[in-house]
Amino acid sequence: MQRIKHPPIRNKIDLTDPDQARAWTRRLSLSADALKAVVGKVGNSVAAVTKELELQRISHQPSPEPIPPAEAELPPPV
Repeated sequence: MQRIKHPPIRNKIDLTDPDQARAWTRRLSLSADALKAVVGKVGNSVAAVTKELELQRISHQPSPEPIPPAEAELPPPV
């Protein structure tokens, strides 16, 4: 007799299922340890995890450089 494998809940991340954990690490482009840390911090909701990752990525990006004035862009014609 075969066991029925229930489909995963689409809005929750189940880290006990290796296939699901691998799929989420690929989809979110992070390591398994990082995924465990984020799930431990905000819970296993997909929405909460993706929101937290976006906030982390935004906070780690450097601020954009100021745009120089227009006259400083090109050297004077010769």
